[in-house]
Amino acid sequence: MTETPLNRLALFAIIAGVVTGVLVAAINWAVIGTERLVYGTDHIATLGPGETVAPARLAWTLVGVGVVTAVAWFLLGRFGRPTVSVPGAMKGEHMPVPETLASAFLQVMSVAAGAPVGRENAPRLLGGLAAAGMTRSLHIDAASRRILVASAAGAGLAASFHLPLAGALFTLELLLLEFTTRTVVAAMVCSATAVATTSLFVHHHPIYRAVTLSERPEVLLVAIIVGALAGSAGHFFGRAARKVAARRARGTQVLWQMPLAFLVVAALALVIPGVSGNGRYAAQLLLFDEMTVSMMLVLGVARAAVTLLCFRTGAVGGTLTPAFALGALIGAAVGTVLHPLFPTLPLGAFALMGAAAFLSTTMAAPMFGMLAAVEFTDMPAQGYLAMFVTVIAAALATRAWAVLIDKESKATIWAPTQWTQAT
Repeated sequence: MTETPLNRLALFAIIAGVVTGVLVAAINWAVIGTERLVYGTDHIATLGPGETVAPARLAWTLVGVGVVTAVAWFLLGRFGRPTVSVPGAMKGEHMPVPETLASAFLQVMSVAAGAPVGRENAPRLLGGLAAAGMTRSLHIDAASRRILVASAAGAGLAASFHLPLAGALFTLELLLLEFTTRTVVAAMVCSATAVATTSLFVHHHPIYRAVTLSERPEVLLVAIIVGALAGSAGHFFGRAARKVAARRARGTQVLWQMPLAFLVVAALALVIPGVSGNGRYAAQLLLFDEMTVSMMLVLGVARAAVTLLCFRTGAVGGTLTPAFALGALIGAAVGTVLHPLFPTLPLGAFALMGAAAFLSTTMAAPMFGMLAAVEFTDMPAQGYLAMFVTVIAAALATRAWAVLIDKESKATIWAPTQWTQAT
């Protein structure tokens, strides 16, 4: 089959972006609706909907969410066709529409109700579904199909969180693994179109408010230190998350393991604020110095544990906002230790750099991690260099660990699509 010309490829990317944007708007409203139904408010009106209710009410809610979610995932797996991942759709595998839609909405609604995982997997799925359906209907060649499905998947992530540049980088850095004229044009056009379309239906607001970074020498020195430490932690967390997700409960196991996992989350939520949900509440507190050192350590360990536990017991989701929160916790902890050496730097600066470093290595995507942190916070330009230094330090630290302890695999800084699976 003849390769699709670049101008037509761009047109198809626009169409895929529009459809993706509409679908993402639908799941974003599903998130808002679920939050209002369960907690009486939403993440636009308040920082953490789950934190607005009494701990006992939150705990009982999480227990109920665990039971309902377990039954829903069991029924979907028992009676639905197997879902297809974005990489599978890039290869031409058919994505069943009802099952893919059900999976996407179930993912985001469970996170909105308190599941401690990320929700970015769902919009990627919907973007892939939109592009896969279009390419099949129009009989587009295999090479162009691969580009368009990947572009729409990245555009879905971009539209959900208003990250147009980061979404395009996700496509290029994690899905396509190549930077050519065709891939860059398709990824950028599709991402921008999807974000603009979703913005017509859902009001945009910065995901996080953060302190302003600068290019002062002490800031760049801290970026190296925090980047190496938080980046190393993110690398090992990402490896652990991938391993437990690959071994997650299936079939009837989900019916008892997932409720037990949510029971653990509920018990922890009684005494540890911020342990449930996708981590936005915890990260925002850290970015404005509103947490004690002991609370940082307790919350960091608890959040990492419950995220891995939920993946192991059958929860489906992502690591984007949980990783950002864990990185902020590590960065803030490092900042507390180093405060006597850098008294003029606010703890929020350490938290922000830690979040970017941890996210970049968890996702195995340095450029994506940097741009996601920038766009998450609407960061001014003077903070870009510090972010760049942070993620480079994180990437080099990850590479050093790979050489030291993982010599056979020789893990590269840029890893393939580990976190785009959608089953």
